[in-house]
Amino acid sequence: MSKQPGPALFKRTVGLTPHAYLVHIRLNAACHFLRRGHLLADSALAAGFCDQAALNKHFRRCYGITPLQFAQAARAG
Repeated sequence: MSKQPGPALFKRTVGLTPHAYLVHIRLNAACHFLRRGHLLADSALAAGFCDQAALNKHFRRCYGITPLQFAQAARAG
């Protein structure tokens, strides 16, 4: 039996590791703030990222664009 059954059970149930799930929740929150015209740094902190660079890294990895590109597209459309 695993010494830490919680994370393994979480992954089997949700399909993501606890960390990946948390990043996903934070990215959704950042998108919410960016759609409403908040600044990038403010959106990053409000969503729970330690800084704007962390938001940029995870955003690009997940969506393939930067948060700035997302914010500009949200304003345009």
